[in-house]
Amino acid sequence: MSEQNTLHNTAKKTRLPSAALLLGAALSLATLGAPAALAQTGGVLPLASVGEKWPIDIETYVIRVSPQDAYKPIGLEVYSPTLNLSDYADGRKTKAQGYFGDELYGKNIQFSTTFTLSGTSGTVFERTFGMNREHTWESLWASGLPAGTYNLKVNSSGDGKNSFALRVSTPFTLETSDFTVNARDTEQSDLLVARLTVPSDWVGKTLSVTNYDIDGPKEAQNWVVEPGNKRVDLPSSDNGKYATVKFPITAALVGEWAVYIKVLPTTKQYSNAVTYSFRLDDKPITARVGGFTPPTTAKISNQLLVDVVDPQGNPIPGASYTLSNDNTVRPTLPSGYVPVSATVLQGTGNVISSTELRYTPGNVKLRFVARPPYKLVVDVVDPQGKPIPNASYIEAKDNSVRPVLPSGYVPVSATVLQGSGNVVSPTELRYTPGDVKLRFVARPPEGALSVDSVAIYGSQRIPLTGIPFNLAGKTYSTPITMPLRPGDYPIDPTQLAGSSVNNPPVGRVVDGTTGRVTIEYTPRTEVTLLTSPDLLGACDVAQLTATAKTDFPYKLPGTLNLNLPAGWTSDYPLTLRGDLSSGNPLRLKVPVRVCRTDSAEAVLDPVGLRTTGQARVRSPGGANITRNVEQGARAGVAKSIEANAQGYVVTLQITADSTIDNVQITDPLPSSGSAVRGPLSVSGPSLANLSPRVDGDTILLTRVIPGSYTLTYQLLTSLPAEQVLTAPDIRW
Repeated sequence: MSEQNTLHNTAKKTRLPSAALLLGAALSLATLGAPAALAQTGGVLPLASVGEKWPIDIETYVIRVSPQDAYKPIGLEVYSPTLNLSDYADGRKTKAQGYFGDELYGKNIQFSTTFTLSGTSGTVFERTFGMNREHTWESLWASGLPAGTYNLKVNSSGDGKNSFALRVSTPFTLETSDFTVNARDTEQSDLLVARLTVPSDWVGKTLSVTNYDIDGPKEAQNWVVEPGNKRVDLPSSDNGKYATVKFPITAALVGEWAVYIKVLPTTKQYSNAVTYSFRLDDKPITARVGGFTPPTTAKISNQLLVDVVDPQGNPIPGASYTLSNDNTVRPTLPSGYVPVSATVLQGTGNVISSTELRYTPGNVKLRFVARPPYKLVVDVVDPQGKPIPNASYIEAKDNSVRPVLPSGYVPVSATVLQGSGNVVSPTELRYTPGDVKLRFVARPPEGALSVDSVAIYGSQRIPLTGIPFNLAGKTYSTPITMPLRPGDYPIDPTQLAGSSVNNPPVGRVVDGTTGRVTIEYTPRTEVTLLTSPDLLGACDVAQLTATAKTDFPYKLPGTLNLNLPAGWTSDYPLTLRGDLSSGNPLRLKVPVRVCRTDSAEAVLDPVGLRTTGQARVRSPGGANITRNVEQGARAGVAKSIEANAQGYVVTLQITADSTIDNVQITDPLPSSGSAVRGPLSVSGPSLANLSPRVDGDTILLTRVIPGSYTLTYQLLTSLPAEQVLTAPDIRW
C-alpha cells in the first residue's frame, strides 16, 4: 500500500522510512514486566483506541470484583492516556524519540479519549484526556469497589490513534473479547497479545481466534501457544480483512493459552493497529489483556486516593465514589448513611460540601466521612411484651414517633428504652437523634360478651346449659363469657325440638364492659284428659288420666291440676307436681265417682294450658200416671229425666182423649237438697187456651184438647240422679 492509502484508507497505520529503524523508543515494551505490587495479567504491547474508520468504535474491558475481593484497592492505572503530539503528528514523515504509537492524521485536528468505568449502579468515573506532548502515567481508580462486574469503556474522537496501556492490582484482571493492540516497529520480538484459560467444560466446543487488518504476512506474524507449549501459527489478515482459525477443544487443549504477535523487519509501518476477537461456539468469550511497567524515570501523575469511612475511620461496606471530568468527587453511600464531612488529606482541593470535593490534579488523597443510619428501634407490644400483630409506627420530621394500633387497641404507656427522649403521652414519644429504642405498650380491647339461654315457660325463665350457638363462624355453648374486640356480633341460635326461638339481639361489645345476650326458647307443651269409661251409671267410678307432654329436650317444672265439676268426687289427690321433657311426660291418674253428666278439666301450670274430658251418666229413669174418669175424660202423664251439664232435663208427656179444662199436673221437686225448676217449654196439637203456668209443685193447663202435649224444663240441681226422680200426678 502507498503511504497515502495507509494514512487515509485505514487511517490507523504509519509507514516506516528506512532511516527510522535507527530511532529507538524511550519506552521499550519488550522489556516490560509486572512490578510486584501490580498484576501482569496479559499482553505486553500497547492497547489502542482509534477515533475513526475502525470496526470497534468503543473498546471495552471487564473488571470482575468477587465478594471476597470487594473493596480491595483496584489500582486501575493507565500509561499515556493522552494523545502525544510528539509521537507522530503534524504531517511529519518521521516519528519522535520515545514513540509509543500515538498518531494524528492531519493538521489542526482535535482528538480526545474518554475512559468511563461503570457498574450495575451506574457510572463510577469518567475521565477525558486530550492532546499533549508527553507520555503520562495516570491513576484512574486507586480505591476499592463493591462486588460486581464493571466495564471500562475507552472511546476516542478525532482522526487519529491513541496508544495506551492499562493495568490493575492483584487479584484483579482486565478481560475483553474484542480489542485493539498497537504493534510498533520498535518491538520486533515476540509480543504477548493476551492470555486465555480453557476450562474442562469447553471440551466439545469450538474456540475461534480472529485477527483483523495485520496487512499481510510481511508486516507481522501471529500465533497461539497451546497447553504443552505447542505453537500453532495464525494467518496474518490482509488490509481491512479478517482471518479466523477455529480450534475444536479436546481434553488435551484444556489449560492456559497465549496469543503472540511479532513485527517483522519487512514492515513498512511505524505501528500497526490490529484487532483480536475470541469466540466460543460463535459467542464472545473474554481473554486477559493489559499490564505494563512504566519507565524507571517516570512518576505516576494525578494519583487520586479516596477514602469513604465511618466516624471511627473504618471503610463503609458498599460505599464508593464518582469522579467527573471537572475533577469533582462525590461519595456513593449505602442507603441510610448520612454524610458527616469531607477533607483533603493530601494535595490541593476545595471542600464544597460534605458530599463534594473538587481537587487540583496531582497526587491527591481525599476522605469522606459518613455515619451509619441511626438505629431507631420501635417496639409496639401488649402488656405481656408480645408484639401486637399488624401494629406499626409513624415517624415525623420533628423526631416524634406515634404508634399505629389495630382497631380497638388501647394505649397504655410509652418508654424510652435506649437513647434519650421525652414521653409526650402513651401515644407519642419525641427522641433525640441517635441510636434509640422506644417502646409503646397497648392492651387489646378488653370487652367481653356473655351469652346465656333460657326457656320462657309461663312466667318462669328456666336457665338452659349446653345450648350450642354460632358466632363469627365458630360454635360455642351457653352459658359462656367470651373476650372479644369491641363491635357488634350477630348470634345464630340452634333450633331445639319442641320449641320456638326468638332471634336474639346483636351482641354489642364495648371496651371495658361485658355485653349480654340471652337466647330465649319458648317450649311447646300439650295436655290431654282421658275419661274411661265415659258412659256410666249414676255415681259409678270413672278413671280420669291427665297427661302433659312436650318434645322439648330439657326439663320443664310443671303442676298438673284436675278440676272436677259438681256431682263428681274423688278421694285421691287432684294435683301432681314434677318435671316434663321429651320422653318424660307428667301424668296424673285419678278414680272419680261420676253422679251426673258433666266435664272435668285438666290444667297445666304455670302455662295455664287447659283441656276437658266428659263423662255421661245414664238417665235415672222415669214415672207415669194415667187417670180415667167414668163417663168422663181419660188422661195421663209420663215423666222422664235426662242428665246434662246443668243438671237434668225433665220431660212431662201428657195425653188426653177429649177436651179437658183446668188440668192440674203435680210435679214435686226433690225433697233433699236444693233444686230449681227452669222455664217451661210446651208443644202439642194446639196451644190456644193452654195458658200453662207453674204454682209451686203444680203445673196448670187451662184447656187441653185430644192429643199429646210435651212439657220440658231444666232442673237445676247438684243432686245425684237417684235423688231427683219424683212421681207426677194429674187431675182436673
